[in-house]
Formats: sequence, C-alpha cells, structure tokens
Amino acid sequence: GSSGARSFRQRQEALPLGDAPHSWRPADASSFEVRGATYLVDKRKVKAGPPMFQLACLDILRFGEEGPVQRAAEHPDLYPKLQRLQQDRRFFLVQNWILPSLQVVVIGALHPEAPWASGDTPQSRAWRRFLAKSPQEQKKAFKIIVSVEEGPWLVKRAVPKRPVVVGRPLKMVTHYVPSEHFEIVVDVSSGKTEQVVTGLVLRALKNLQLNIATLIEGAQEDELPEALLMCAGLTKIDA
Repeated sequence: GSSGARSFRQRQEALPLGDAPHSWRPADASSFEVRGATYLVDKRKVKAGPPMFQLACLDILRFGEEGPVQRAAEHPDLYPKLQRLQQDRRFFLVQNWILPSLQVVVIGALHPEAPWASGDTPQSRAWRRFLAKSPQEQKKAFKIIVSVEEGPWLVKRAVPKRPVVVGRPLKMVTHYVPSEHFEIVVDVSSGKTEQVVTGLVLRALKNLQLNIATLIEGAQEDELPEALLMCAGLTKIDA
C-alpha cells in the first residue's frame, strides 16, 4: 500500500542521489579498466565505455530478526515493484548485496534503445550467454571491482582495485524473469575472508568514497571488449 511507498521515499530522502556526504551517484565508468578487444592475445586492458544499464536506484536497508529481503525485485517496498506501479516497463538488473545487518540493493534499468542491446554486439553476446548459463556457470562469470577513491590507507590496502569473481567464495543466487528483471543475490557474509574485509569497510564507511562496478567476464574473443553492467559511487555513508 501507500505506507510501503512512503518508507521507500523516506529512505531515498535520507540517502539521496548526489555528491554530498551520505549520497550515491553513477560513477565514472572510464575510471575502471576492462579486458580489451585483443585481451586473449596480449592481456591488454582498456578504459571501460558507458555501462550497459543506467543506474536507477541505490537503496540501503537494515534488517532485523526477519532477516534480509531475498527477492528485492519482488518486494512491494523496493524500486522495481514501485516503478511498475508507475507504468515503468524497463527491464531491471537488480543486484542485492547482503552484508552483516544491512543490505545494499543496486538497480539498473535498460534503456529501450540502448545501442548494445539492439544488435549483435560483444555486450549483447556476453549478456545473452550469461542469461542462458546454469547458476553454477553464472557464478564463475559475474565480477565486481571496488575502488576506494578516498579513505584510510588500511582500507585501500585491504580492497585492491581489481576484478573479483564473487560467486567463487560467496553464496550467489540468480533469478531471471524474462522481459521483467534479472536479480543477483550475493551473501557477502557467507565468506570468512570477505566478512573481515566487509567489516573493515563498513566501520570506515563514513570516511570512504567508493566506486563499485560489476561486469560479466568476457571469456571469448567475440565477447570483447568487456563492458560494465553498472557502476555506482557511494560518498561517506552513515550506515
């Protein structure tokens, strides 16, 4: 009902889009390096081009005894369902990151006329093949790059700016509803090393400026150069 919409709105007002402390924004994709067109031959990386999905919403939720929201795309008090009520028919990519005591839900929207999606492009090939993979294969192909732009030396050292295949050490589940959404749920608290690093980052969040990018690994020549799925920036979050 409307109370759900209000609580979503309250969260968005508390954590707005922008550059001020305690805010989120699209990050500069060119600050990340991805596999270039000839990577399989010469290992060369190139600056990333525009992300495949437009960053539409970033939402931070605290959860209590009931635990985290496991299906963010289907929850009545989160962006995808609320947008459907507004007749928004765009395809959503939902990344649902479950951390100790809170979760970060990052949502991208596919522009209906996105050039990469309408033709036979490296991005469209990588995306179609990713959707068709088994959950086990998807785990091996989904990567994240975290860049600590500003923050304590210790955190920068603990979080190097390099791609990590998150599904190897962490529990990762995917949900695909064609023409509607694709949701990736990653339980960061399921890995021992990751828990330590995540705890370090969470404790320092108020002093951090983070850029976070996700992508599908380009494993074949016709899937290169790689492209970012989304990239988001977080500034000095008071979680």
